[in-house]
Amino acid sequence: MPESQERRFLVDGLNICAKQWRSTGIPAIALHGWLDNAASFDALASALPELQLLALDMPGHGLSDHKPASGNYAIWDDLRFVLAIAEQMGWPQFLLLGHSRGAIMASLLAAAAPERISHLICVDGLLPEPQDPTDFTVQLGRYLKDFGQASRGDKGHGSFAEAVAVRRAVTPMSDVAARLIVARGSYRDAAGRVFWRSDRRLKLASPVKLSVAQLQATMSAITAPSLLIVADQGFGRWQSKLPLGLMAKFEVHTIVGEHHCHMDAQALEMAEWIRSFLSRNGVEEDED
Repeated sequence: MPESQERRFLVDGLNICAKQWRSTGIPAIALHGWLDNAASFDALASALPELQLLALDMPGHGLSDHKPASGNYAIWDDLRFVLAIAEQMGWPQFLLLGHSRGAIMASLLAAAAPERISHLICVDGLLPEPQDPTDFTVQLGRYLKDFGQASRGDKGHGSFAEAVAVRRAVTPMSDVAARLIVARGSYRDAAGRVFWRSDRRLKLASPVKLSVAQLQATMSAITAPSLLIVADQGFGRWQSKLPLGLMAKFEVHTIVGEHHCHMDAQALEMAEWIRSFLSRNGVEEDED
């Protein structure tokens, strides 16, 4: 596996950490899933030498700073961090690769700033499940209640293996994948107990959710060539059946595996699909 370089960016007063593979190639930013981190893309980075891949630890995840007490983790708030880091990299346009929550963020950003995104690649995620607009106040109430309650402390785990087992219980994944995520997303105290680095507020309710009409507007605004890879045992499989022609712009492939199969052997098959997709859609590598 090629060596990655640790990167650090300062955005809105927060340190945002990342892993970068290669200093030449197609500029690409990778966005991980909920409670994951940049290590989620180790396998794909190795399998896609064409990409100058920058995998971010989003705020509150991995090695990146948590947001201040007044902050929240609504997905649209994190989009500014992606654009700010692209500016610091000197990338006026770049490929977006997202998994799960990161794929949702990638779709929203590709719609809101289409001139910045050359290609959109989503892995087992694309859009959030739509909400009936009449449930708006109920959702907002959940958000207010969650943030009004005292946050419980992290009691930690007795060993790294125990933390890995807990992570696998939350989201089914291979032992190899879980170990990569936990290694970057945890730390040990002086007594040897393992604690999560992620911000506990990531588990709180979002202030609002999007309606079908808003999702339609999102899909209509995406102009970049777009690819969706769906895991047949994952979380995003329902999205390949979205109504109202939302998927018309996407090339869709289904792969055998669970939600995090992009971290395992399936990464090689995904990389072939991505490479073919890029070839058909006129990618020119950055020579800088």
